Amino acid sequence: MNHGATVSPDWIEQIEGLAAVLRPSPWRFTPNAALQGLLGAEGHAAAAWRRALTAGGELSAPLRRGQPFHGRLRLEPAADGHGARLLHLDLAPLGNGDWLCTAVDLTDVEERRGRRALTLRHLRHTLDQLQELMSMVTEGETMLFTNVSFARFYSTTPDQAEGRSVLAVMGEENHAMTAPFRAKLFRTLRPVRYERPLVSGEGEDRVMDVLLWPIPGGPGQVNRMATLTRDVTLRHRGMQALRQTLERLNALFEAGIEGILLCDRGVITDANPIASRHTGLERQQLVGLSLAQALDRLGVPPEAWAGGGPSIDLSLSLLPGAHDKPPMQIQAITFMDGDSPCQAVLIQDVSYRYQAQRRIDRLLVDLRWQTERAEAADRGKSVFLASASHDLRQPIHALGLFLTTIRSLSHASSPLPSKPFVPIVQRMRASLDSLMELLNMLLGASLHGTGQKPIHPRPTPLQATFDDLMSEFAAMAARKGLSLHAVPSRAWVLADPTVLRRILANLVSNAVRYTQQGRIVLGARQRGTSVEVQVWDTGIGIPPEKIDAIFQAFFRVDTAPTRDGRSEGLGLSIVRRAAAQLGARLDVRSMPGKGSMFSVRLPPCEPQRQEHAPAPDEPSPAGAGRHILLIDDDEQVLLATTHLLTSWGHQVLSAANAGEAMRLCEAQPARIDTVICDYMLDPSMDGLELLLGLRARHLGPLPVCMVTGDMSAERIEQANRHGFTLLHKPVSAEALRRFLCAAG
Repeated sequence: MNHGATVSPDWIEQIEGLAAVLRPSPWRFTPNAALQGLLGAEGHAAAAWRRALTAGGELSAPLRRGQPFHGRLRLEPAADGHGARLLHLDLAPLGNGDWLCTAVDLTDVEERRGRRALTLRHLRHTLDQLQELMSMVTEGETMLFTNVSFARFYSTTPDQAEGRSVLAVMGEENHAMTAPFRAKLFRTLRPVRYERPLVSGEGEDRVMDVLLWPIPGGPGQVNRMATLTRDVTLRHRGMQALRQTLERLNALFEAGIEGILLCDRGVITDANPIASRHTGLERQQLVGLSLAQALDRLGVPPEAWAGGGPSIDLSLSLLPGAHDKPPMQIQAITFMDGDSPCQAVLIQDVSYRYQAQRRIDRLLVDLRWQTERAEAADRGKSVFLASASHDLRQPIHALGLFLTTIRSLSHASSPLPSKPFVPIVQRMRASLDSLMELLNMLLGASLHGTGQKPIHPRPTPLQATFDDLMSEFAAMAARKGLSLHAVPSRAWVLADPTVLRRILANLVSNAVRYTQQGRIVLGARQRGTSVEVQVWDTGIGIPPEKIDAIFQAFFRVDTAPTRDGRSEGLGLSIVRRAAAQLGARLDVRSMPGKGSMFSVRLPPCEPQRQEHAPAPDEPSPAGAGRHILLIDDDEQVLLATTHLLTSWGHQVLSAANAGEAMRLCEAQPARIDTVICDYMLDPSMDGLELLLGLRARHLGPLPVCMVTGDMSAERIEQANRHGFTLLHKPVSAEALRRFLCAAG
């Protein structure tokens, strides 16, 4: 081709596709028909190309250098309505200042690409809005895509997750649980669905429904997998709760305490075991049976069910004994199952109601009896006070007269010998003994009524009890000219020594009181497997018709008072109560005018080793010379006890309250080796608290005697627990001496 010649337009037309010949300067542009048709009017084509190729245009620089050019050219929209076009240009120099331009129209391709990108953006935005977890994974377990829900579940973002391994995103535990299912999908290239628990990034256990979908790659392409995961935790929990509810309902139905018949249109569809038991038919026999037939077996009268139809609500009671059935309450309830009326019939055995009513009736009868008994006891207390007032006043009155006599004798003008005082002191001792005996009887009756006195059975030698009784009642019997004798015994019995002594003391006291001449004998005999302790007398005897009455409180065989002035009539009632406490059998045989024999039977036991105790009237060497801390808030008791202990040769530190006792103990701890303390001190500290404090501050063992008028079981238990000796007021001198001898 002649580079200096002008290119023929015919030659340009022979080029397929879009082509043109152009000269930048002076400007000339010759497009072929294809390009002209694309660009529209010639004016627009010339203007568009000229702007691109002339000075300052997009292609002016390479044209000036004479270099070929490959690139894109965007032609802006024209005024005639043609849209913007995107062309791929190839410019080649022809050597005479002209250039050959060929072009490919990329406008439609770019529009499709843009629409696809927009679609992908919209799709991603849509997927990110879903609650389901979505992802795409390669066969090599690389994350290609995750939506926001998936990334959030594993505590990451889509940008951070994409391109990473499944293990790095999901964590070791979740990766291990899901790996077998991914392997199965890539092996079979078939969808896999499963439901498994997963652990979220926050460590919360969730139940997920997972669908794996294969995306096979073409030749030379990698297989991929799409996942869709739904969180079905709430549904799973709901189904689990529903299953548990159904299981509980079924368990209640099967194990309920009421019979249940389920019916559809008057025909039984199910029955529980209790309903089968009430009707006497097995479940298989009840199913398909009409409800009316089943109720007839329960004794429901036909008229109660007739005419009700399948939707009747029934509530009736069957009385005891009807049709040889227990009393029952039957209730039929109608409910709707869809559009069909169904019924549940509850059959309840209400025997418990009648049993409860009978128990209530018995309780009412017992309550009335207890009320009458309490009222009788209240009346008895009134009689008791009236009866005991004289007996209490008598010894006190006598003591007052004796004290007045002693005072008068002490004021005589000349000193009197001590001999006239001896019988007066003996009489005062007798009056005081009488008062103590009466108080002990009253206390015994009171404690039995409250049930507070504890029983402590232990091996007890009868001879020791006999000796005590002989010492106590010898003077009383001698004053009446009676012979009081105890037959020596080696027997040991299992009993509470205090209660046993109270029983025998009351029997001996009664024998002395109601015997005017003759003798009283105390002894024991073997009776089979028991030891029978007997008290014989030659007294007035008891008529046969009054044998049972003598054990009632305030009853006396002879209403005339005895010579010693005591006629309270409480002794035998206390004996009966005390014997009941021991579980001992009490017997009496009597002949009017000849005498009586009272006995109590006790279980025997093996003899126990005894340590020798000094005689009551002999001062014990071990009990002398002790350093005693005496605590009592009553001034008279404190002074009297101090004089008594000092007369026995002891050194006494006395305290009127807890604070003073603590100060004495802290100031002179080495001088105190024994403590005698009243339990009821000032309100700030009771005796138990004080004694525990003193023992904690004392070095070495510290014998303690706690004195109280409280006879409760609680107080006795406290003393036993802490190893204290407990003496109840009024405390005798002999009881104090025994404590000091034991403390030795």
